[in-house]
Order: sequence, then C-alpha cells, then structure tokens
Amino acid sequence: MSARVEPSPVDMPTGESPSTAPASAASASVVAPHDPQVVLEVRDLKTYFFTYDGIVRALDGVNLKVRRGETTGLVGETGCGKSVTAFSITRLIADPPGRIVSGSVRLGSANLLWGLEEEAKFRHDPKTDRVRVRRSFRRIKQANERMGAVRGRRIAMIFQEPSQAMNPVFSISNQISESLLLHRGIEIVDGMLGATLDDPAVDAACEALAEVIANDEPSRLRAACTAVGDAARLPSLGTELYHELRATSLGPEQVSKEIHAMVARRRLSAAERRYLLHRRRLMEADDRARAISMHEMEAGRREARARIAVNNSRRRERLSHFYYGLWGIRSRVRRPLERETFWRTVRLLEGVSIANPVQIARGYPHELSGGMLQRVMIAMALATDPDVLIADEPTTALDVTIQAQILELMRDLKERVGTAIVLITHDLAVIAEVADRVNVMYAGRIVESAPVRELFRRPLHPYSQGLLASIPHLDRPEKELASIPGSVPNLLRPPSGCRFHPRCAYAMPICSKEEPPVTSEGPGHTVACYLYKGPVATD
Repeated sequence: MSARVEPSPVDMPTGESPSTAPASAASASVVAPHDPQVVLEVRDLKTYFFTYDGIVRALDGVNLKVRRGETTGLVGETGCGKSVTAFSITRLIADPPGRIVSGSVRLGSANLLWGLEEEAKFRHDPKTDRVRVRRSFRRIKQANERMGAVRGRRIAMIFQEPSQAMNPVFSISNQISESLLLHRGIEIVDGMLGATLDDPAVDAACEALAEVIANDEPSRLRAACTAVGDAARLPSLGTELYHELRATSLGPEQVSKEIHAMVARRRLSAAERRYLLHRRRLMEADDRARAISMHEMEAGRREARARIAVNNSRRRERLSHFYYGLWGIRSRVRRPLERETFWRTVRLLEGVSIANPVQIARGYPHELSGGMLQRVMIAMALATDPDVLIADEPTTALDVTIQAQILELMRDLKERVGTAIVLITHDLAVIAEVADRVNVMYAGRIVESAPVRELFRRPLHPYSQGLLASIPHLDRPEKELASIPGSVPNLLRPPSGCRFHPRCAYAMPICSKEEPPVTSEGPGHTVACYLYKGPVATD
C-alpha cells in the first residue's frame, strides 16, 4: 500500500524514518519490568495509520504500567488515542491502514510484539513522496496465531459498543460457550468425564433436596441443589437443578422422581464418552500450540519442531472429526457438552447479577437492553479468569443508574477475582469512582500519570488542570465552568514540540521547539511539561 506523505520534519524526523522504526521493537523486548506486580507493561508504543493523505501518528511513544489487582485509568478527549492503545495492546489494529511500528507490550515475561520487525518493511520513496509498506502476510498470520494464546485467555476486552461486538444470529449461550470451550475446554471435559453420578452420596443429596422442596423451604433450595452438584463433582448440575425446580410446580410425590431424572440425563453413553475423549485430544493439541506460542514470545525464538508435532496430532484426529460431523451423529453426541456449557453460562450470568439468567442465556443480543448487553460482555470477558481486563468506555451509552451498577460490578469483580483492569473513559467522575491510578492522554502521548487521589488533589499538567476545571462542583454551584480552547490537533500534522502548546495558557518558546521530558514530581507522579524541573523519570 502507498501513502502520500509531505516531506516535512514532523512526518520524517531526522534519525527516525519508517524504514528504521521497527528495529526498536527488538531492543525494547529485552527490558524487563522492575516491579514484579506489573502484569502488563507498554513501552514506547507507536501505532501509525498509513493513509493517502499522509501518516497519522495515532500513538507516538506511549508508556503504561498495569499492576496486578489494580484499576488503571486512561482518560482524555475524543481522538487522543485511548481506544487505539487498547487495540494495539491486543493487536486488533486493522492492517492496512493501521500498523504498530515499534515498541513492546510485555505480558509477564512475554513480549506480545515479538517479531514485529519481520512483519513489514517501510521504504520512503523521495521521488513520489510516498511511504511504501511491504507486508509479510505469512509473518502477520503467525503473529495472529501467537496472539490466540493471549486474547480472551490472558487479556480480555469489553468493547465500547457491546451490540456491535456480539453476533446477532447466535444466542448468548452459544457465544459465551464458544469462549469457554476455546480457553477452558479441557477443564470442562475432564469435569464431565470425572462426574460421579452413580455415587451413593448423590442419591443421599437428592433425597435431602426432595425433602427441602416437600417441606417448602425456599431459603434452603440453593444450598441443597449445590450439595447435589458437589456430591456428583459437577457444579453445573446444581445450577441446573436449582433453576429447573424453581420453574416447575411438582407435587411432593413427583419431586424425587424428577430430581433423579435430571441426574440421569447427565449420564454419558459410550458414544458420548468417545466423542468427549476425541474433543479432549483436539483441545490438548490446541493448548500445546498456545504453550508454544507463549514460549516463542517469552524466549524470542521459534519452536518449529514442536509445532510440527502438534499439527501431526491434529491430522490423526481428522477421520474422527469427519465421523462426528455427520448429520444425525453430531447432534446426539454433542448434546451433553452443549448442556454442560449452557449451565456454566448461566452460572457466569449469575455472577454479573443478571436477573432471569436462564432466559437471557437462551435469548439473542437484539432482545437485551444496553445495560444487560454490557453485563453479558463482562461475563464473557471474565469467563476465562484473565490476567488483564481492558474496558473501553463500558458506561458511555448507559443511563446514570445502569452506569452505577456496572461500575459497582467491576469493582466487586476486581476484588473477588483479582483481575487487573484498564479502564478507558473520558469521564473523570468514573475514574474517581473506581480507578487506583490514572494516566492522562493527549494527542497520542501520556502527559501525566499519578495515583488517582494525587491527580485530583494536585494536577500538574495544564491539560489535566483544564479537564478537572471543566467538572461542575456541587459545593460551588455559582462557579463558572472552564473549557480548554481549541481542539485535539490533526495527527496528520501534529504540532512540533509539546503537542498541547497551541492550547496552553502557559506555553513558552521552548514548548513549540522540543518535546518536554517526562519528569518525576513525587512518588509515582510523573508529568511531561517544561513548567516542572524534577528529575527525569527512569521508567
């Protein structure tokens, strides 16, 4: 693809051309995080969009750290690069025209951008003033395969518009079940194969459940159903019993028979057991492929022989895969697995406080409200217990009541599951409510980073001060709201030096000439502004 580029110092800075930019990815990959609690670290991330009008430098050297069990906020006006940062971390940038050209994204010890310099070559043609990007689609395909070990499993994402992130022709259960089988399939199959439905303890728990129903003790129903699932070593069975018994009105003499019938439906036939073993072998091959991919990104080398062995194990299952795909056989042998994933989906929906989870699981995205869809997206994202959850403006399209419920839910899940959260928003009130640390972003760069209380108490960068000054204060209703003059610059031709200087009331001559260094102005508080003379931040 060719892109029209004006030969200006902004687009073609001395010593940094598109042809040499990717080389920095290799050098950045050897830098390890200093803090062992840092689960995700972004260093010098640059993402460009190569258009026919020129190069859009959407991200130009972003540095970000996300610590385990914390909520890290990313705030700024529309067009500052917040969503591009999220999509760059997960490598979901549309290519073409977008391209991550340099930097590193470290998840633990793995550099997710390993091999980036081999995926595309950049060449500036001075005769035509164009940057030509020659992509190696084989390398890009390999990178996407490696990212399959990360997306959804280690890093999950809640998209800004949930209705556009879900398939309208599949039910909620189908879509969550796909994620469960992809990332936790072996655990699910092992649970089904290891269930002890014929154990005498299961019969005793069923009788105790029948007695609870006969004595009309609804407060004990959930615990009694859970006891049956625990006795059978199949927790989803307890969820199924609870919801099915609540939806039926049986007499005392029919309850015991119905409970035993539900348990009997979970027993596997010989054909169903063989099918599950076949699926397990395929899932083991997929897990080995993901392990190889993670090792490639951690060690920085390819595991060609191990990958060939994985492909051979998949080929050995080709005949079985054809047999179980035949019409008439497919629906019969897959039924137990579909039942298991459906009730696991119901348990996940219960975890995000959805009323009528069985009805919601059987429904379709267009049947749900915005708040319900957002809860479903959170349930889907947390189905695999990810290390990092990226929430891209999860409350933007919701009313105030639903916003409060979603924020409370995210706070509860962070404390209960321990997932690190990256919260992207333009609403500082949301950041004050749930974030532990906040990064202020402007025109593709992070201009200030601090603990959330410190930022609200002592904002340093003029842009941060302008954002906070635009918030109304209930204790001072007579105060006139301030606004930042101008708008976010066009990143085709960003201002030289500090990108905020055309809108800054404190701009000095040096601000338009040189980019300000990032200085440390207190514990964990850094800022990129010439108004401050603190020591240069080292990381």
